[in-house]
Amino acid sequence: MTAGVAWAVVAAVGFGFLQAFNRKSNQLVDAFRTAFGLLAAVEVLLVARAVVSGEIGLVTQASWKAVVLFATATFFHFAGGWTLLALSQQRIGVARTGALVSAAPLVGTLLAAPVLSEPLTVPIVGGVLLAVSGVALISLSGMRNGRSVRVQPWLALTVALIWGSSPMLIRLGLERFDHPVLGLTIGLAVSVPLYGLLLVGTGVARRQRVSGLARRWIVAGGVAGAIGVSGQWLSFGLTTIAIALTVQQLAALVVVALVPLMFREPFERMNLVFGVGTAGMLAGSILVVLAGR
Repeated sequence: MTAGVAWAVVAAVGFGFLQAFNRKSNQLVDAFRTAFGLLAAVEVLLVARAVVSGEIGLVTQASWKAVVLFATATFFHFAGGWTLLALSQQRIGVARTGALVSAAPLVGTLLAAPVLSEPLTVPIVGGVLLAVSGVALISLSGMRNGRSVRVQPWLALTVALIWGSSPMLIRLGLERFDHPVLGLTIGLAVSVPLYGLLLVGTGVARRQRVSGLARRWIVAGGVAGAIGVSGQWLSFGLTTIAIALTVQQLAALVVVALVPLMFREPFERMNLVFGVGTAGMLAGSILVVLAGR
């Protein structure tokens, strides 16, 4: 196992726990403040890491182009992606959301065709069809009052679109400042205050008080998120985007394992249709990535 793949596995485990903790917190507080709290907790931990390790001084070496790329990537990837993730979890549950966002490597590989002029081969098209079939099955696997209902997958698929495309910005930033975790720290230092200002401007920040239990779940999510995103950015710097994204989809399996232990809501229940759809989603993504290598 290469270092890049190893860090991608670390990212997958961190993101799996993050999604579960995120769902726990957004059961108690709205998705927007949940996402902001998680981002703020991650940034505090990353800044503390930079200070303790003595790397904080390297921040001044980052060019303005690298800062813009990191800030743009983190705002869309984390502020946008994590907010939509929380909204999707509220609507269709953490397990189905986790399965649908595993389309991210599919998105990343398909974007490489027009952006990087990579060909679309028969195996790639086959993988797309397999993954789309998996999405369709997951969207039909919901349960409410003991009956199957159709799940609306669009929020989770938008997260997959964001998470599949933003790594390109991250890679461009790392070409200008080759310090992945510091690049993440710089990006969040810009995007977290900006997101906070948006919450203040829209009045979301003035909603009901956040409970102590919600704060504890947010902190737990922040720890898992700091581990996950650090591993993610390190993997982006050590291996291809396609491989890193694909390995990180193991997070879906972590989420599926945690759901029976942490949630009791009817729409969190998994069934055979969900299992087959998840398998198709992951298999299609892997086939596309392998075919595109």
